[in-house]
Amino acid sequence: MGLYRLEIKTDGIYLSLTEDSLNNKKRTRILNLLKTELKLRNIKINEEELENWLNNNSHQPLKLSNKEGINLEGQFNISLSNDLLTAYLTIFPAIEGELKLSLAEIKTALINKGITYGIDEVKIMIALAENKFILDLPIAKGREPVPGKDAQIKYYFQEKGIEIKPKELENGKVDFYNINLIQIVKKGQLLIEKIPATKGISGMTVTGKEIPAPNGKNAILPIGKNLNVSDDNLKGYAACEGHVVIVDRRVSVLPVFEVNSDVDFSTGNIDFVGNVVVKGNVKDGFSVKADGDIEIYGTVEGGHISAGGNIFIKKGIRGLKKSKITAKGSIFSNFVEYANVNAGEDVIVNEAIMHSIVNSGFTVQVGGRKGLVVGGTCRAGKALICKNIGSNLATLTTIEVGIKPELRLEYKEVCQQITQTKESIEKTVKAVKLLNELKEKVKNLPPDKEALLTKLLATKNQLQKQVEDLFLHQQELEAQIKELAGGYVKVSGIINCGVNVSIGNAYKHFTNEMYKVILRQKGVDIGIAPLKE
Repeated sequence: MGLYRLEIKTDGIYLSLTEDSLNNKKRTRILNLLKTELKLRNIKINEEELENWLNNNSHQPLKLSNKEGINLEGQFNISLSNDLLTAYLTIFPAIEGELKLSLAEIKTALINKGITYGIDEVKIMIALAENKFILDLPIAKGREPVPGKDAQIKYYFQEKGIEIKPKELENGKVDFYNINLIQIVKKGQLLIEKIPATKGISGMTVTGKEIPAPNGKNAILPIGKNLNVSDDNLKGYAACEGHVVIVDRRVSVLPVFEVNSDVDFSTGNIDFVGNVVVKGNVKDGFSVKADGDIEIYGTVEGGHISAGGNIFIKKGIRGLKKSKITAKGSIFSNFVEYANVNAGEDVIVNEAIMHSIVNSGFTVQVGGRKGLVVGGTCRAGKALICKNIGSNLATLTTIEVGIKPELRLEYKEVCQQITQTKESIEKTVKAVKLLNELKEKVKNLPPDKEALLTKLLATKNQLQKQVEDLFLHQQELEAQIKELAGGYVKVSGIINCGVNVSIGNAYKHFTNEMYKVILRQKGVDIGIAPLKE
């Protein structure tokens, strides 16, 4: 059933709407179709009168014209989609008599519109045989372009590293003894493969115009150190046995240096360009340094560890107020006590952080049975997640989150420099004032005093310029701190008295115990909300 009906009566041609269009109010579509059909039938209309009828009086037939000069036979219209990929046929049945349309007429009209590709003659013939109103029947289909697929790099190892970082540690203990941080590969082992990009398949409009298709983007096989490339440049193999890593977006195999004993007087300090595995402990005063990852099976007992990648200490860090542990990546340890720990990414601790200075670029997580942070200072760029903070003895414990630790430290240093510079300016101003008062009394200062006055004035100007520069730097840091706001502290156990918490620029000293809470910055204050189980 169509949207409207044209009928011949004794005094002319009348327009009426079908029940379908009366119910659905398809006014815009009806108006466009009417304009097309009436033009084909040589019926002139007053568009304003027609629109008023559609909007107000469409339940009553509208007389359009007398019968003279009107084309009563079947008519058709061909339209194109905006992308020129489809041609549509609309058939208006005869007002009186047979349809009297042919395939040849429609094909001629298609050719006149420049439509030459993808014509479905069978569909046209079936539509003509039905002898009824047909709306937007697709009778010619173009071919859509198919973009080429981008080249892909397939990895035959865990390219993101071995996942040993739990989302939440407070509900369970991590088995640090059965985790191997280093991925060992054998010489000749396939590590990476490039699946080449494919070419695009061009499309075609119904008007016979080719539609270009983009080819897939190429990718470079990320060959790093100690990798051999196949003759076709599509595969990379380990050139030696070692630890496979991705450094600077390239796959490399780094040699692994194993120490089968403690790092002590028998071994001396370790400094290696690859990865280091220590099967024993790192003793007091000794150091292990590596460009890659460091894995220590035992304990760090007053020793120093520095890694270009991650550090993994299975038993823990007993710092003896000496140890400095630094990693550009993450640091994993069973416990940390009396140590200075600095990680570019995360610090993951299985049991407790005690009386230590811990700096983490992203998150500090402490889980296991205790999940304890007590004493010292713990800084995290994003979040601290643990079970308990502080102790029932009100041990002073400082927590700072919401910005990267180095940013907060830099901000504190700038603030201190501003204070010190202002004090120097005040001293200089007092000295200048005294010399000027002396000058007024004696008219002319002695040469040494005049030189001193000149020097003090220059110093004052220089210090004032320093203060201005420091203020600008302070404002820049404050803007960065504001951007990084959103840090939080999540405690599934207790926050004891004596705990100081800073989130962004907000600060709170806890004088009462709090249980199962999450802390976030709320304006200039710290908001405390119950932790949902």
